[in-house]
Amino acid sequence: MSQNVVTVPPGADYFTIERSFAAPRTLAWKCYTQPQHLARFWGPRDARTSATVDLRVGGLWRTVWTYDSGQTYGYSSVYLELIEPERIHYRDAPGDWTGGLDGLPPAELVSTITLTEHDARTTVHAHIKAASIMLRDETVARGFAGMVSLGNDRLTEYLATLMQEGAA
Repeated sequence: MSQNVVTVPPGADYFTIERSFAAPRTLAWKCYTQPQHLARFWGPRDARTSATVDLRVGGLWRTVWTYDSGQTYGYSSVYLELIEPERIHYRDAPGDWTGGLDGLPPAELVSTITLTEHDARTTVHAHIKAASIMLRDETVARGFAGMVSLGNDRLTEYLATLMQEGAA
């Protein structure tokens, strides 16, 4: 599976995105958890991405996309669970979020990324749970799955470069 498989079950409050990459799981894990790697694939091609990562449960990771026009878009998440190198569970935060009563952003979107390896390929399974079916439908309609799919295309290219450089 070198293309994205997006599944939107009728009547469910979640959707999934799955993709297989020609790289070991440990390298894919680094790409998802280290800012220098995350900045290379997370976000649109026409923006420069900066990333910060506090890799611990309760830690914040943030990306900021800067476009040639000078417009920026920030995106933050808080880690809920980390099991290296197989599972990343996080809650997305609004761009202007600065902290809540429990230290967590609103539970509108909660994602789990699971990485499995077989025959030198890593399959990344993203399970995105919304606070409601309506929010799930809005999220899909706004192109969230498409944006993740484009990021996966960039990750495929970046992993290939890392593999050629012997980073595995």
